[in-house]
Formats: sequence, C-alpha cells, structure tokens
Amino acid sequence: MMPMPSIHNTICVFACRWCSLLGAERAGRERLPLPSGIRIMPVPCAGSVSVDSIIQAFTNGAAGVAVLGCHLGGCRHNEANRDAHARLAVLADLLETMGIGRHRLCVSWGTAHEGTQYASLINNFAQQLEELPPMPDFFRIPENQAVALAATKVNGCSDRPKIPASADEQDEALRKHVARTLDKGRVVLALAHTESGIAVELFTRKEALSILVAGPKYPLAKLAGTMLRERRLGVLQNTGAHRSLRELAYSLRERGLSVACRACDARALRQMADLHQFSPETLDLIPIPCTEEQQKVCGCVRPQWPSDTSLPLEQKLGGEVIDWPLQLSCCVQCHWCRMACPVCVCPSCSLDDIATLPTGRVPNTSPLAYHLSRAMHVADVCVQCGACQDACPQGIPLLRLHQTVASSLESLGYRSGEGMLSPLRTARSRIEVPQWLDSLKGEKHA
Repeated sequence: MMPMPSIHNTICVFACRWCSLLGAERAGRERLPLPSGIRIMPVPCAGSVSVDSIIQAFTNGAAGVAVLGCHLGGCRHNEANRDAHARLAVLADLLETMGIGRHRLCVSWGTAHEGTQYASLINNFAQQLEELPPMPDFFRIPENQAVALAATKVNGCSDRPKIPASADEQDEALRKHVARTLDKGRVVLALAHTESGIAVELFTRKEALSILVAGPKYPLAKLAGTMLRERRLGVLQNTGAHRSLRELAYSLRERGLSVACRACDARALRQMADLHQFSPETLDLIPIPCTEEQQKVCGCVRPQWPSDTSLPLEQKLGGEVIDWPLQLSCCVQCHWCRMACPVCVCPSCSLDDIATLPTGRVPNTSPLAYHLSRAMHVADVCVQCGACQDACPQGIPLLRLHQTVASSLESLGYRSGEGMLSPLRTARSRIEVPQWLDSLKGEKHA
C-alpha cells in the first residue's frame, strides 16, 4: 500500500477497478464536488483488501476508510466480495471494541459505479466523519520501552488474579482415570506437583501418579500439538520448550498419547487437527471440568466441551468495559502472546511481513495496530483458551479481545474448534493479479 500523509482529515478509499473506480473516474471527469483529502487505492477486487491494509491506513493517520466493491453476488471473482463482507463485519466490531468506532469504516457494495453515486457516498461519509469526535492518537507509542514499562507500574496493568487450586477429590478422581488409561498402554500428558511447584509431566507408569494434579489451569494444547507433530514428521525439532518431555514422548511414539485437559485445550487441539498439524486418531482426551471460580478467573464464556471434537474422548470426570488504549500502552511487544498461542501454526507468520511488526530493531509502531492485526489473523481459529493472556508478562486481558471477535463470528453462525467451515478462511481472500488481468479476455481459471 502506498504511504499516506499523517493528516487527520484523510479518507482512504479502496476502490474496485470494475465498479467504484469507474465511479470515481466519472466523478472527476464531471467535476463533481468531493471532500479534500481523498486517497484512492485501486484494487483488482474488494475481496483482495486485507485487514492489515485497513489497519495500516488508520495507523498512518486516516480519519476513515472506505471499501467499495460490486454488488454482493455480482463479483467477477465468484464470491470474493461476500468473503470480504464477512471479514469486514468482524473488523467493524473489533474497531468498535477498541474505541476507534465502526462508523470510521465505510463498506458499500455496488452503489458507487456511477459518478453521482460515488460523489454522494463519499460526501455523506465525510460528513459522518466530521460529526464524530476527533479520534485520539490511539497509535502513538512511548518513546522507548523503558517508558512503556514505567506506564505498566502506573496503570497497574501487571496485576493478575490468582488461579484457584483444584480440590483434592478432583485430583484423586483424575489419578484413577489416568491409571486406567496407562493400563491401555498409552502415555498421559498432565500436571504434576513437584518440589519447584506445579509443572507439566508425561506420565508413563502408575507408580508416579501420586504427584499428578488436575489444576491449576495450564495450557497443554501447544505442547501436545508439538509432540504429535514431531511424531507425525518423524523428526524431533532442535528448538522449543519442554525439550526433555518431548524427547521422552518421541522415544515412546509407539504408545498412544492422551492429554488431561480442559475444554479450551480440547478446542485448541481440535482446531490444530483441522489445520493438519496431526491426525486426530493419534490423540485421546481426558476431560477436566472447570469450577465456577476458575471460569470467573479466566473470564471464560465457553466452559462447556465442544459438541464435536472429532478426537477420541474418555468418560468425563464429573461485561466488563476495558480501556484498550490504556491496557495496550503496557504492551512492550515481546510477542509472547503469539508464541504461546496453540493455533499460531503458520511456518512463517504473516505478521512479520507487515509494517506493524518490524524485525531486527525495537518496534516503532503502536501495539494497538499489532494486536488489531493479530486478532483478525487468528479470528476464526482462536478457541479462547487464554494462553496469550496467561503468557503476557504485563497481564493484559487479551482473552477479552479475542472473545469480542469470537462473538462477531458467532453472529455469522461459526464457532471455532468444533469442525465448522470458517466464513473467513477461503482461497479467495486474496486475488492474484494475473487472474484478474486474464479475466479481461474471458478466460476461466481453476
């Protein structure tokens, strides 16, 4: 995307070359009155506009962003604009939650292909922006990381609730259940009470079950997925956490793996199986129900187990308003949220390719832009396990942010981690240039 001036009256317009771009050209030829500060970005299709480009426009000072495309159902790239419609609906909800406001994003389908229509739409959007209060400088960051750490202490962002311990009865019930699983020749990934505290352990024999505990909550999906992926590939990777446990699991790869986990980890593992990280037949789950106290600590809105995990399941054991600019001012962009996420499984992260996440130097852009982009990148695979929030050294309530996105997707009839077809993850989310060039000749492409 071409650089934009950092002025607060700019309107960035992503215009489809088949529709709204023609309207913009006709409005210019007819010399129709238009607001100043418009920056038109021609695109081959509205479906090719990424949320990163929209977020970057706001980062560079745009007061509003418009995405203008063809009528829904009339796209030259099949259903590309319908895909964009779902994606932008989720982004609008996220902008509202973060305090930017949904009214700063204008989305229109098929109403700007004539000059007068284009001029009317843009003038109305500009008038709407003028009636809104000035947008604060959400994307400003402290001059250095020391200032950000000082803000953490002032704002109290590092305060984190204590996780309640599990009842002794639940521990004993889990030990009996794991003992039956070990009798089947499997190994079990669970938590253990050690001299240094609660730690993750791989149980291979019943004699060690005296130290097994059900809680507190500990994210196991990432580690379990890594173990299963290494077994599938037949290679033990050289880097990563829990090296000794992974080596033990790999050496015992002829024995099946079971995981004693909570519903959030079950959803994460289900989603990882959908992303082809491992075969679901290689894993068994031993459910650990969460107490009401645990649910309140986590802020969990999905404590129930997924209706379809497609993973073998053992028998069961028995509206807060957040100031996001303030909370995210504590972020020092350590990226632990990204590294802890069990469903961040891309070989190379696409966030590394955008300007909001420079590499090789101290970040000089807003944490708000980074978290906006990341929330949209994992929107349809996030299972609200809270691993990002648990890993955050600043205690930022990131789970609340991802719950907002999940709520938007639920309004579209989608719930992650239950084997549903995502309305966002399609092959048409980006239109390659040769495809739309050749379509001028009427050629068809697979």
